[in-house]
Amino acid sequence: MAINNKQTKIFRSYGIEVRDGKLVSPIGLINPVLKRGNTKVGRNVWTWSTLPTYNLFSTEFGVISGTCKCSCEGCYGMTGHYQRANVKRSLAINTLLAYQYLNWLESAILAQLECIGPCMVRIHATGDFFGDEYAEMWADIVRKSPECKFWTYTKVTKYETLFDQFDNANIVKSIIPEVGYNFGHCDHILHAKNELESRGEEVYICKCGVDDTQHCENCTGCSVNKWVLFLEHSTEYVAKADPLYGKVCEIVNAQEA
Repeated sequence: MAINNKQTKIFRSYGIEVRDGKLVSPIGLINPVLKRGNTKVGRNVWTWSTLPTYNLFSTEFGVISGTCKCSCEGCYGMTGHYQRANVKRSLAINTLLAYQYLNWLESAILAQLECIGPCMVRIHATGDFFGDEYAEMWADIVRKSPECKFWTYTKVTKYETLFDQFDNANIVKSIIPEVGYNFGHCDHILHAKNELESRGEEVYICKCGVDDTQHCENCTGCSVNKWVLFLEHSTEYVAKADPLYGKVCEIVNAQEA
């Protein structure tokens, strides 16, 4: 996002100074913190991410801990484009701001959202809620941005209801009690679906796992459902080679968001 003169005025109205087209943050000059989604998420979706897992990362800002206390095997936040130097630096900046400069960060996000206008925001493409003050910051942003649609995922039970009072935000539960994670191979997806439905829950299986043309920007699955299941990706597992893949496709194609 290039900051033009009109947007500079908006950032400054929130107390965020702009210099040479960048934000003057407590840790130096940085780009706006919300990023456009990739080809999978959709370019009309804006994303916020922090360092994944709970590992310690050595960065130019010092050693920083990731924000997700579950270090899942095959975590996509530890693979692919997330391993690029510029992406790692962006995640480090976001994480440091979230840990130490919440007031500044909230103002920077609200200013950027005003510059963008009504949009979709995916919170935590990587990372998770790690503390009450950070979680409340996001609740405040959602409250002050009714024209935007937010969604996210969490493995932390205490934050699963954080957005329940809002019509413009949703949290998908990433851990299913007595079942495990909401992602996996075809057999796990089918088992999780059957188990949840036996408990009277409504379940949605993400279409992205079976349709390469599907993106978050043309789907409402994660923005309206508490239970969303995902076919595993970014590992050596090839879903299309799984004998149960056809059954999953059949269910996906028949469902409504």
